[in-house]
Amino acid sequence: MKKIPLLLPLLLTFCLSLATPTVSAQHEPSLLRKADREKMNRWVDSVYNAMTDDERIGQLIMIIAEPKLDAANMRRLERYVSELKIGGVLFHTGDPGTQAEVTNRLQRAARLPLFIALDGEWGLSMRLRGTTRFPKNMMLGAVQDTRLIEDYGAEVARQCREMGIHINFAPSVDVNTNASNPIIGTRSFGDDPEAVAKRGIAYARGLESRGIMAVAKHYPGHGNTSSDSHYTLPLVNRSERQMDSIDLLPFRRFIAAGFSGIMTGHLSVPSLDGGEQGRAASLSPTIVTEILRKKDGFRGLCFTDALNMRGARPGERENPALSGIKAGNDIALAPSSPDKAVAALRAALDSGVISRKDLESKCRRILAYKYVAGLNHYRPIETRGLSERLNTPHADWLVAKLNEAAITLLKNDANCLPIKQLDKKRIALVTIGSADGDAFFSMLRRYAPVDIFRIYATTRDAEFRHILSRLQPYETVICAVYSSRGAERADFLQLLGQKQTIYTFFTTPYTLRNHRDAIRTADAVVLAYESTAPAQEYAAQLIFGGIPARGRLSVSLPGLFQAGTGLTTTKTRLGYHRPEEVGFDPARLAEIDAIANEGVTKGAYPGCRVLVAKDGMIVYNKSFGWYDSRKTRKVTDDAVYDLASVSKATGTLPAVMKAYDDGLIRLNSPISAYVPALRGSNKSDFTVEELLYHQSGITPYIAFYQNARSDHSYMCDDGTSQCADTSRNAFPASSLRISSISPSWLSDSPKPGYTTEVARRMYIHDSFRDHIMQDIRNSRLGTRGKYTYSCVNFILLKMAVENVYSQPMDRLLNTYFFSRLGASSTTYNPLRKMDTLRIVPTEDDRVMRHQLLRGYVHDEAAALQGGVSGNAGLFSSADDLAKLLQLYLNNGNYGGESYISALTCNMFTHSQSHASRRGLGFDRPEKTPGKASPCGRLAPASVYGHTGFTGTCFWVDPDNQMIYIFLSNRVNPSRDNNRLSTMGIRSRIQDAIYKALKK
Repeated sequence: MKKIPLLLPLLLTFCLSLATPTVSAQHEPSLLRKADREKMNRWVDSVYNAMTDDERIGQLIMIIAEPKLDAANMRRLERYVSELKIGGVLFHTGDPGTQAEVTNRLQRAARLPLFIALDGEWGLSMRLRGTTRFPKNMMLGAVQDTRLIEDYGAEVARQCREMGIHINFAPSVDVNTNASNPIIGTRSFGDDPEAVAKRGIAYARGLESRGIMAVAKHYPGHGNTSSDSHYTLPLVNRSERQMDSIDLLPFRRFIAAGFSGIMTGHLSVPSLDGGEQGRAASLSPTIVTEILRKKDGFRGLCFTDALNMRGARPGERENPALSGIKAGNDIALAPSSPDKAVAALRAALDSGVISRKDLESKCRRILAYKYVAGLNHYRPIETRGLSERLNTPHADWLVAKLNEAAITLLKNDANCLPIKQLDKKRIALVTIGSADGDAFFSMLRRYAPVDIFRIYATTRDAEFRHILSRLQPYETVICAVYSSRGAERADFLQLLGQKQTIYTFFTTPYTLRNHRDAIRTADAVVLAYESTAPAQEYAAQLIFGGIPARGRLSVSLPGLFQAGTGLTTTKTRLGYHRPEEVGFDPARLAEIDAIANEGVTKGAYPGCRVLVAKDGMIVYNKSFGWYDSRKTRKVTDDAVYDLASVSKATGTLPAVMKAYDDGLIRLNSPISAYVPALRGSNKSDFTVEELLYHQSGITPYIAFYQNARSDHSYMCDDGTSQCADTSRNAFPASSLRISSISPSWLSDSPKPGYTTEVARRMYIHDSFRDHIMQDIRNSRLGTRGKYTYSCVNFILLKMAVENVYSQPMDRLLNTYFFSRLGASSTTYNPLRKMDTLRIVPTEDDRVMRHQLLRGYVHDEAAALQGGVSGNAGLFSSADDLAKLLQLYLNNGNYGGESYISALTCNMFTHSQSHASRRGLGFDRPEKTPGKASPCGRLAPASVYGHTGFTGTCFWVDPDNQMIYIFLSNRVNPSRDNNRLSTMGIRSRIQDAIYKALKK
């Protein structure tokens, strides 16, 4: 069938007032106001004048359709378009690709371009699978920054345009004052009319900023109903005055703001309908024409709610579509029988029940909005790449931002949140009801060790009592409520009364009414509104201080909390967010993926983990590849790596900083003051500062395991007796003639005298530590004051720390740093603390231990000291390592607690050697032009960090408040693999980070 031309050279025979009657400027719909009037009128005239009466009637009908491509469905829909001349389609649930194909086919079949509508109160995902899931309105009611809601509306509009959608039947501006409302509930922004209006307008402004019509519903207000209009006609038993001050207020604000559409509801409102009961507002001329059109001054498009609902057919006195149009609506939505609806309208026109003038006014108004929607230049939907265009990083960021801003802290006795003193608390999570995944639990465990217990509606008494007994040792219990089922138990509440208890609700606010005693018992109450993954993740972050608490309760809960309740907290720990939050371009940041995967593909390492944090937010945190070269296990988020020499700056150095802070170590004092065994040697007067700057002249590395060989000697392949590799902290396997450790030194099990564990079933005699000191005393010296990187320097610093504190360094670090930080995976000898499966294997050692090393330190010198050394030995996951590095950025503070004085922290992280690029224990970018730098070329001079032999590094950038961590096991299966360095993986990733940072 031939389409009507978009522009016909006809004279203007009708003025714009026929399409949009003259009203005050504040009520004139803004989309029409912004249009080119002359061009719009010309197009409306040309199209209208070429239409038949059937086509004009068809414009008043919008069908509801299934987006399915089967032959029967398409024949039915194409008949509605070609024979009934319907003007628009509202699609039901489906998937984007299929709906796009159906839309394109129907638009091709239509002589007049069709309106395509969405019933998307929380975005496309309300109807279309595989699209961005935005929060529902009740959660958005807690968001205080309405600019976020406007941005959300704009993003929904962008997605609508990609889908060829012109109208969104949103926002719902019903004021949900009835907590038992069976149909509105979470679809409402809340129970405060002004707050609802404010958020509804923000959402509508976002939609219409990108040309998508916003349609407020359900006029005159569905919030005070106790029945569902899908199944019956609800009664709104309010006075006219109450309707004016509560239900109608958001609609009138919406109209005054100049938005395009109103949907009338199937509600009986006698106070507005002249006392008449049993008639739906959507079918009432008194409500639609006299109040909405005339009194409220609405001049946009008016839609009925879906006419296939039972609430639209109380008594069936005439065809509901006809009743809706007669009442003053422009479009009858979703009639049960489109054929009967069209026939009824045609008969009404022929009989004069509907005047031609009224039909023309409605039809012209519809055409004007079709022009505004761009249907004068219709283009089919591009289906290639549709999913990628719909689901963008920006959309994910908006979801995250809305969730973060909404999470509400309702109670916080003694400011117990964010949780502090993690070293003094055993934390349990008790889930009540079926959780939608374990996103909450997973995020909690990023902050501290947490054990989980689950209670369901089906949990029996015996099992419940068993859970109670197991909860006894815990100081803090976090209760996550996912369901309103399950009465409060006195024995459970009695136990919680003895502990610090945090209740977190992943339900509607109304669920809290079923937990009154628990709320009174709790020290803190958090409301997350929904159980989606983002809601769970940000609730966990709020509890630990990863985000501040900013949300405000959207509805009142009598006897508990009033609408608007919400406590604020400050951010104290690292949070997790999307790259856009801190100014990264996510598309450019994805270059990291390519570089990291290249390293896996080309064999630089079996797998790796990369973390980037900025401004206290972890915004990139990904795993690549496998645990080992045999690809037995994929790298997981909690993978723990041997940090190698990164241990110097994250283990030994914080211990030295604390000792300096406590006045126990001075930088200009000789190391022999703290390590008496050096007195009388040629190393006695080296200062602590010289050791930190690597300017002592002490040899780079001592192969202490020589003393554990049967002949107490070794030879190089070239026959010489000196082949120490001064460029790395280990010996290449290819350079040594391997000989076994003398059995006299070893035991395959711990026993008196053999308590120093070197590897699996390998314990060395405790007296070997004396040989280590003797080797250090006897080692050769280089030039004092000249930069020579030395592991021995840090072995001595570790000894110094242990002597001044009279305790092992690993215990000191765990007490003062790692346990307080919640960095449970940052540890020496990790096999004593965690499951082996978390630990990434390093080398299949053929130098000293002749076994695959997993959980045992790779460095031989550290191994011979029982896994704890100043130069190596520390293991960690990326997330836990980031906590210590953020402490450095925070000048010694983290989680609201002080670890090191700001003066000390600032001095160590900013000091620079005059002789080299080195800082006080940290490495830095190379200053000398032409010399190789450990950093990327784009890193500023202020960065500090370290690299590790096993394939690790970190860099902290105080100028940009940024952290970069790279962890890998490039030595698996062999240390001979040097592709990580030759490919420049670590520095290339660092440069990619800076390139992605928006200027």
